Amino acid sequence: MPSGMEGVAMVSSYYSTSMKVQKYLKEGRGQGIGINYIPWTKTSDYSSLGRATRIKGIKIPRIFHLQSDIQYRAFLLFEYHSSVIDIRETYPLLDVMETINIDDLRFDKYRDKDTNEPFVIITNFLLTLRDEKGKERLIARTVKNTSELKRKITWEKLEIERRYWSEKGIEWKVITEKQLPRILAKNLEWIRETLLEGNEEEFDKDLLSTHLLSELFNNDHLPVRNVLRQFDKTEGLPKGTGLFLFRYLIAKKDIRINLNQLIDLSETVKNLTLMEMEEHVWS
Repeated sequence: MPSGMEGVAMVSSYYSTSMKVQKYLKEGRGQGIGINYIPWTKTSDYSSLGRATRIKGIKIPRIFHLQSDIQYRAFLLFEYHSSVIDIRETYPLLDVMETINIDDLRFDKYRDKDTNEPFVIITNFLLTLRDEKGKERLIARTVKNTSELKRKITWEKLEIERRYWSEKGIEWKVITEKQLPRILAKNLEWIRETLLEGNEEEFDKDLLSTHLLSELFNNDHLPVRNVLRQFDKTEGLPKGTGLFLFRYLIAKKDIRINLNQLIDLSETVKNLTLMEMEEHVWS
């Protein structure tokens, strides 16, 4: 895919864009919500997507198709966040030509040079949020590396997205790797593993994690590592069980820690826990 054309669904010239669009629509792509949503582009559609990832969702149990490392990091954050109830990746702006004024835009860059048919513009993520009062709203997020933002063609594509979502009355913003640090993704992966199917240990993790939570806060002056080790001994559990349950408590948000920094188990319970997660992606 040419540099700067990420977020544009392109096809080979021998296969007309309109034919591909009709094929995708027939397959249900870009349609549905929740577990029934089918992304417009899948990792199998292109051979040059680099670090593309297919991942089974936990909050929404379907396969997600993520086209880059930074999109994967964004997905982990969206899935973890309590207010996000649905994630739709590679969402197609199929009615963009009818929705926005393109007279002053270089839309010729987004047309098949052989057929003159427009490529499909996509937004990386369309999210459904639900607040504490149960009110739902949609927000759109485009994920870009800061290096991409130096290219004129990237800004032109972003302007198309901005106008589109503005006309739809839906908040749209760009997220960069500065808001999605690698350490955050690593920490989210670390705790997420405890929620995956097939990772259930041979014990009642809900019951035992409740006991561990009590032990942690009754001994909040001690290093976390010490409390976890003692918990394994007291409960007669295999070594490392306490650590698994600690990760599980974080994943369930029964324990809050700062996920934007290295998790240091030598810190006391009091110093490590009770940190609220930043909401900067939404602000």
